[in-house]
Amino acid sequence: MDITKDYKPIKPAKVLLIGHDPTLRNTETQAEYAFFADYYFKEEPKQKSEKRKFMLAKRTFDQILDVTVGKFDADEIYITNLCNKTLPHAKGVVKIPQNEAAEGVIRIKEILKSNPTILYVFPMSLQVNYWLQELGLYNSHDSFLDDTRPKESEKDTQGFKPKKGRTFLQICGKQFKIDGFNKQILIPILHTKQYPLTGRMTAYEDSYRHIRDYFKQQ
Repeated sequence: MDITKDYKPIKPAKVLLIGHDPTLRNTETQAEYAFFADYYFKEEPKQKSEKRKFMLAKRTFDQILDVTVGKFDADEIYITNLCNKTLPHAKGVVKIPQNEAAEGVIRIKEILKSNPTILYVFPMSLQVNYWLQELGLYNSHDSFLDDTRPKESEKDTQGFKPKKGRTFLQICGKQFKIDGFNKQILIPILHTKQYPLTGRMTAYEDSYRHIRDYFKQQ
C-alpha cells in the first residue's frame, strides 16, 4: 500500500491542515506529498495532468490563507491526511477504516507534540471531523457525532454515509479545544475541493465569515 508523505514547511509550523486521504477520484495517481503541496511552490505547469496537481495544491493553501486573513505564510503550514495510505475507490466519499483513522489520530498527536509552534488545526471534511471526535481528539458537545455516525452495516466499498444530512453545518467554522493540548485551537473547514464556496457550498458562507472575523480579532 502506497503512503503519501506529510508536507513539512521550511519555517516553524503555525498551522496544521488535516485532509482525508490521498485517494483521488477516477485516477490511480499517487501524491508524494499530501495534496501535492510541493507543487504550490513551483512554477505553474503547462501539461494538463500536472496543472491539476498544481491547482489542487493552490486551492489547499489559498483556503487557509483566505480564512486566516493573511495572519500566516504558506511556509508556515504543515499538511497531512488523517489517512496517508491510498484506499480503494468507493461509491461517493471513500470510507476511512476505523483502525486507519485511529492510527491517524495517534500520528496527529505526535505532530502536535513535535511541532509546539502550531497554533491552529484545520481538519477538513465531514468524515475527518467525525473520526477526530469519535476517537477523542476533540468534542463539539452537540449532536454532531450521533447525527453523523454511519450505520454499522455500511460496507467500506459503499463509501462514508452519515446518518443525517448536512451535519457539518453544526461545527464548521467554530473553535474547539483539543483534548490534552492547551494551546492549539481546532477549526473544522470544508475540503479543498469544495473551496471556493459555490452552489450548495454557499450554505457555509456564514461559517467562513465567522472564521475570518475570528482571525481579524487575533
